[in-house]
Order: sequence, then structure tokens, then C-alpha cells
Amino acid sequence: MVGKYDQKAIEKEIQEFWAKKEIAEKIVDFNKNLAERGKKFYLLDGPPYVNGIPHVGHVKTIVYKDIWARIRFMQGFASWFQPGFDCGGLPIENKVEKELGIKSKRDIEEKIGVDKFIEACQEFAESNKLRWMKLYKQLGAWKGWLEPYMTHKNYYIESGWWTVKQLFEKGLLVEGHKPGFWCPHCETVLSGYEVTDSYKDVQDPSIYVKFPVLGANNEFILVWTTTPWTLPANVAIVVHPEKEYVKVKVARKDGKDDEYLILAKERLEPVMEECGIEKYEVVKEMMGKELEGVRYLPVLDVPIQKELGDNAHRVVLSIPIMKKRVVSKAYVKDGTSGEEEFGHMVTMDTGSGCVHTAPGHGDIDNKLGKHYGLPEPSPVDAQGRLTEDAGEFAGMFVKDADKKIIEKLKETGALLHAGVITHSYPLCWRCKSPLIYRMSKQWFLKIDMLKDKMIKENEKVNWLPNFAKERFRNLLVDSPDWAITRQRYWGIPLPIWTCEKCGKKRAIGSLEELKKYSLKKLPNSMDLHKNSVDRVILRCDCGGRMFREKDVMDVWFDSGISPWASLGYPYKNEKLFKKLWPVDVVDESQDQIRGWFYTLMFCSVATFGKRPYNTVCLNGWTLDEKGEKMSKSLGNVIWADKAMEALGADVFRLYFCSGLPPWNIQKVSIDEAKKLERNLNILWNIYQFMKTYADKPSDLEKDLEKSLNVEDVWILSRINTLIKELSGHFERFEFHLIGRKLIDFTVNDFSRTYIKLVRERISENNTAEDKKTVEFVLYYVMEKLLRLLCPITPHIAEYIYQDIYEKESVHLQKWPEADERMIDAGLEEKMIIVLEILANMNAIRQGKGLKLRWPLASVTIDCETDLNDLREIIKRLGNVKEAKLEKIDKPMKVFVVNDKEIKIYLETAMTEDLEEEAELREILRKIQSMRKSASLSVEDRIDVQVSKNVKDLVKKFEDRIKQRAGVRKITFDANKGESLYFKNKKIIIKIEKI
Repeated sequence: MVGKYDQKAIEKEIQEFWAKKEIAEKIVDFNKNLAERGKKFYLLDGPPYVNGIPHVGHVKTIVYKDIWARIRFMQGFASWFQPGFDCGGLPIENKVEKELGIKSKRDIEEKIGVDKFIEACQEFAESNKLRWMKLYKQLGAWKGWLEPYMTHKNYYIESGWWTVKQLFEKGLLVEGHKPGFWCPHCETVLSGYEVTDSYKDVQDPSIYVKFPVLGANNEFILVWTTTPWTLPANVAIVVHPEKEYVKVKVARKDGKDDEYLILAKERLEPVMEECGIEKYEVVKEMMGKELEGVRYLPVLDVPIQKELGDNAHRVVLSIPIMKKRVVSKAYVKDGTSGEEEFGHMVTMDTGSGCVHTAPGHGDIDNKLGKHYGLPEPSPVDAQGRLTEDAGEFAGMFVKDADKKIIEKLKETGALLHAGVITHSYPLCWRCKSPLIYRMSKQWFLKIDMLKDKMIKENEKVNWLPNFAKERFRNLLVDSPDWAITRQRYWGIPLPIWTCEKCGKKRAIGSLEELKKYSLKKLPNSMDLHKNSVDRVILRCDCGGRMFREKDVMDVWFDSGISPWASLGYPYKNEKLFKKLWPVDVVDESQDQIRGWFYTLMFCSVATFGKRPYNTVCLNGWTLDEKGEKMSKSLGNVIWADKAMEALGADVFRLYFCSGLPPWNIQKVSIDEAKKLERNLNILWNIYQFMKTYADKPSDLEKDLEKSLNVEDVWILSRINTLIKELSGHFERFEFHLIGRKLIDFTVNDFSRTYIKLVRERISENNTAEDKKTVEFVLYYVMEKLLRLLCPITPHIAEYIYQDIYEKESVHLQKWPEADERMIDAGLEEKMIIVLEILANMNAIRQGKGLKLRWPLASVTIDCETDLNDLREIIKRLGNVKEAKLEKIDKPMKVFVVNDKEIKIYLETAMTEDLEEEAELREILRKIQSMRKSASLSVEDRIDVQVSKNVKDLVKKFEDRIKQRAGVRKITFDANKGESLYFKNKKIIIKIEKI
């Protein structure tokens, strides 16, 4: 064999070949290919944030999407390969804030200026694009050869405006007030999805507060809370209707009158112990529902508490509410299921069983408040500071106010106990500031009119894996209205203008429409970001002036409209969009069920009345080798460029297609991935074997009439069965089985079995006809194998294909179709049995210290399956002189294959003749090894010197040695050279090229 597999050199050479021959350009030319092929495949790239550096998780997704589009292209589709990047929102804003030294949102407006800030965001969005595009090309992903869509471009914003106008005119876009996660640093609302992966263990107060029962003497409802800062907004106390409650008499330490505390019976002992109360007496028991309507007095004397009205300050009953346990990496890490559950607001695992509720500061609180028609005060401003409505606590940051409120409660006697709790708390997904829940004015996309349609459209979607369909359906059933606006700067500006005179609102759907209604003449082209359009004043029909609502759109809206906005529809590429629509496949991580997959469905059904995609593929997350979530702060992120340097593109790609199912969570190990290189090295060795010993047949199809041996029939059957299986695995997104089966076929079927069987047949001393038969089979199988491999390992497949088939590119060939005439399922079944027999024969050899190279006399096989036609294969691969098929009374091994019991007996006694042949084979192997080390070709001739102690043996088999090892002359005076040992005999061999 010649040549050594050097994947880096191969990938460099193939990249240059693709560039020279414009292979990628031919494949990604959608319009030309569609005209020729007549059928499309629209793979929509889910846009990663362009500000980030790609890591191995991104590579996994890149590879899967590339394989989808590659195979569809080979199947005769015009594939849409365009990449895309998310450019808006907090991810880039926070990066720019750090670069510019911005400490607060106020700094943007008062120190830096909105113009400069947006300009910096725009520059940052463009800065990292080349890094991603370089990675795409290095991986051999065809989308690396296309200009990406970017969500900050004018054409994208204008498409977004068009969409907003459609929704506004349909009555789906409305204003409203609702509590939500709020970042006091970024000063904007966040969605629940943006918070799912941003939790941290923090310490908070853990206090028990006594709310006086109205009209009762020294009687209190005992409430537990970890957010004292929400007490100024307290509206009600919630109890569980079906749980038992108690009234407990407690002696005061100051000697004053006894107090009576109301709390849940299940929580009595733990609460008393936590509060250090040793003496107490239960004076009354009652069910929670008996407490409904009990009135109480507020514990803080602040203005907002005096304005709540008669419906506040009373006990209400807990109701079952959907408690969303979001599927996220955080849940993967702590081992919980992440499924959605119904549950009561009041539970008996912590606290007192009496819950303080502030509908203006909590999602579940707000749902319960809506049920009972409770007020929704939220006396906290955009910076997280309590407002004037909070009285003496006004101006304090909420977390700072905790201490002051506790002091006040202690001063007034309302505090029973104060402690500290460590618990998981949500942080801003970008700046990592602790979040608060506060009420704010937002624009919402209403879901009520769309929900049933979205659920019906979901039934038409092919979810891979299928269990995701039900998970997505459950999400749709309980989805709330979507708060679509953000109080920030960098994103698609909300295209709504409001008249300062009459209050009328107008949605603008394009630049032309903006120019039409503008009070001042606008240029033909202008940037459509916030800083530009905020200066545009429109005229109202009433004669008043209209100013833009200052918010920008949620960045998830940006990606939700990507099927058409990426094309600039409807103002650009209208015909192209109609050809492409709907999307055929989207493929992203499983957390996108709540993210991108959801916003795509919402935006599409809202805009077009139908689903946006036909098939959705879920990728599992990538964790580090220990199973930990990758984090820059932990220093365990595996960056894509580092992994590429260590592995190379083909090995990297194969790694994600040969291990776990794509949708499973994967612990990424570079060391494990490196081991896959040996499989490509075996493919390379097959290629070198063919180059060395086999001439290319004139016609692979016409040569089918050649006389075939049983091993030829078997390998031809195997490759066609493989084609059939892989095509099915592809459609089911079972990419792991594609990679595994390609490796198994290459290593075991092709290399270790077929090549081993035909070495003698392809040698120069064999008949010309049989040699041509083997050559045909080798080239036929390799050609099909390379076409199957090329979507996964594009570089090595192209390199070998170019060298031995000399066609334009393997990637321009058709995906192979199985030739049913060549499939012999019965023969394949019998070969499985034979290979298992051989494995057990080898196990017996190892136990006896007998190498596979050493011939043995016989093997006897007791099997109900007729293996007569494979007897010669057993003899050759098992290296025995005879293979007997008969009953065995005392087998050496008994095993089961496909529910069939098999017994074997291997004759392990070595006769003198067998020992001679074994020693000869060791000598021949050593000579061949020395030839390889000297980088000699098959044509190179050598002289050989051997030590005198093997003269008689070598003389006896001299002709065979010369023929097998390319030897001209053998002499017997070697005293220096390389050594081998056969049964404690030292043999010295030296070779010299002629």
C-alpha cells in the first residue's frame, strides 16, 4: 500500500478543488437548479446570534442542516442553503454597552447618544459574520458559499413592518398591561423563554409576617415570603381550600397578651421550630375553604395600600393553575423532567400555607388575581426602584428595600421571624442582573383568535422525533398572549404612530408608506432603525401630529418572520417566496419548542393562516465531557475553531452522526471523536488497496454479467441493503444510524471481510476473468459507498471519488437507489451467522494462544441453517483446512444468533505441517511489514536475507515467498536486521531494494 491518510491535507486540497471548479456555486444556485429539477427543498436556517463565537453545539446543528439539504439535493431537489444571523436585541446591545463603558440605560441617551449606540450595534453585528462563514466553509457546509440574511438589514425590517401591519389590521396587535420578568439594568420586559437558562442560587430574606385579622383581637394570619419588597403591593392572602388549617395560641415573650396565629396544620411543627416557638396550643381546626372572605389589615402603612378598594385585603382560595416547567438546559442539569404541570399556588412543602399575593408582581399571582377580579398594583419603576406609592420606601431599589421593610415590620410588631433562604433566582439572560416581576405597558399579540388554528396546523407537521408533537401541542394549549415589545434601542422598531391630538394609531407597513404620511419629505432611502424613524412625525387625519411608539420588537419576532423576511417579501423576491413557501425543514435544539419553533408557528398562522414548516427536527443539547452545561465562566466551553483544529471537518461531522440519536443530550468528548479517524483511515486503506491491485472496469453497469463468487454476491447485496436502510434512516432523522452503519459496513463488511476474502483472487497469479470480477465489485461498491458518505464526510469522499472515478464531483451525483435485484436477504442472514462463528473461533484461538495467522486443521459446526455455500468463506477467514457441518456432542462454544443455537468445535492441535505453515506466514508478514515501513510499492523488487535457523523452511517454500513478497533473491547469512519470534525461536530478516 502507498500513501497515508492526512485529513488536513485532503480537506485543504478539496476546498481548493471546489473553488477552482465552482462546485459549491453549482449546488447553491437555487433558481438554475429549480428550473432544471422542478422541485424545491426549503431548509430555513434558524439564525444564531452573530455576536457569539460558535461552539461545538453550533457545529452539531450546522452539520445536521447541511446533511438535510445535501441529500435532498442529491435526490433531485433544488435545495435552499442560505444561512442567516440574528442581529437584534439584548445580545448585541449588552456587548456594545461593555465596549462603550455604558453602566445604565440612561447613559445611552444622556452620555453616548442613541445614534452612536445604534451605529455601534450595527458595526458589531457585521463584525463577527466572517468568522461564522469561515467555519461553514471549513466544515464543508454549502451555506458557507452564500450571502447570509441578517435581521438588521433594511429589507428585513421593512418585511417586519409589513407583518406588523397585517397583524394590527386583523386586531391581533393590541396594547395592554401585564406583569412580566423585568430587567432593572436593561430596563425592559423579557419573555419567560429568555429566562429559562438564566437561574442562579442566591440568598434572599425568609420572613414570617403577621397580618392582623380585621375585627379580631390579637389574631393574625401568618404569611411567609421571600420578597418583602412586594409587600407594599399586597392585595390578598391565599389559602388551600382542601387543606386543614389551625388557629394556634402563642405566648408573647414580652409578657403581653397571647397571640393567635392562623396557618396550615401540615406546616405547624416546621414553622414553630423555624421560628423558635416551643410553647403553643391549637385552639381551633378548620378547612381552608372556611377562611374564604376573612378580611385583614395591611402590614405596611403606604399610599398604595389605601387605594386598593373593597375587593382587596381578604382571604381567597387557591385554584389549580398551570405551572410551567420549561424544557431547558437548566432542567437537564438537575435531572428534572421539564414537563408542564397543573398545581395550586399554595403548597405544603414550604412556608405557612398562607401565601401573600401581589397580582402586579407575579405570573401565577396575576392569573389568580384575574380569577377573583383583584387590583393589580405594581409600585416599581423601570429601574427597579419603588415609586411614591410605596411611601417611606420610595426611591429604594427593590432588593435594598427588603432590609428597610423588615426593619419596619419588626418595629410595628408585624414580624414573627426573619431568616435567610438560598434558592434559585432568575437573572437577565444577557446582562445577568437579578430580575423582578413588575407590571408594564406593552403591545401584545393576541392568541385567542389563533390558538385553535395553530393546534390544527401542528397536527399536519412531521415532528422528528414524534414525541415533540404532543409537547408542542401542550405548549400551544396554554400559551398566553405574546408581549411583543421591548423597551430598548437595537431591533425592528415598532411601526405604530399615535396621534397626540385624537389618540388614533396608525401602523406603517413600508418605507413608501412612511414617506407618504410624513410631515416632512423623506429621502428615497433611509435607515429604518429607531434613531432614524423616531424623528419622523406623521400627519393624522384629524390634523394632529403622530409620533412613533418608542419600543422595538421582541428579537424572537425577528426570527419568527424569517421564512419571508429573509427574502425581503413582499417588497423583494415575491415570486421566489411563493416557490419556496412553506419551509420544508427546520432543525434546531429542542429548547426552540418554546422559542423559534413557537414564534414561527405564531407569526405564520397570524400572517398567512397556515403552518410555516412541514418538518421540524429537534437536536439535543451538547454538554461538556462531564455532563455539565458549557459556560464561559466555568471555562468548559468547547469552541468550534479549537475542535476543528483537533479533529478536522470530516471527523467532526462523523462524530455527530455516529453516536447518540440527534435529539439526545450529548456529552462532547474530543478524545472520543478523535477515535473515529481510524475508521476513515480504513476507508483510505481500501482506496489504496484498489489503487494498487485493481484496474478500473470500463463500465460498472455492463460488467454486472461477470461471474460472481458468493462473497461478491454478498457484498453487492450488503451495499444495496445499506442504501435502502440509510434512505429510511435519513427520512426519520436517524442520522446516528446512518453514521454507525456506514462505519460498520466500511470497517467490517468491506475491509475486514470482503477485502480479506479477495486478496488472493486479485493477485497477479489469479485468472484474468476472476480478477476482473473482483475489480468490478470493488469499484461498484466503493462508488455507491462514496455517494452515501459524501453528505457526512464530504472531503475524503470527494478526494477518493475524484481520483478513481474522475467525474465532476461526487456531490453532483445522485443519491444512490437500491437495486432490489442484487439484494439477497437470505445470504446476508447466513453471513451474519458465519461472522459470529468466526468471532467465536477467534475467541477459542485467543484462549489457546493460537494466532489467527496460524492455520488449524478443522472446525466443526452444528447449525440448523444450511451453510454449505459459505463453507469456503469459513475456511478462508477462519484459517482452517476443513469446515465440517455436522452434529456435535461436546462443543467448545455454544451461542445463539437470531434465535438459532449454534455449536462449534475447533481442532486446535498443531501438526508439524501446520507449524511449518504458521512459521512461514510469520516470516511473510514480517517481510511485508518491512516493505511497508520502507515505503516500497508493489512493483518494487527486493533481496532478502534471513538467519540460518530457518534455511530449511525458507528453501522449502522459496517460490511462494518470492511470489508473495516481490523477492528476487534469498540468502541465509543474516545476522543483523529486524527480529521476530516464533515459539521462542528468534528469526532475523533484512531486506534491500534492488
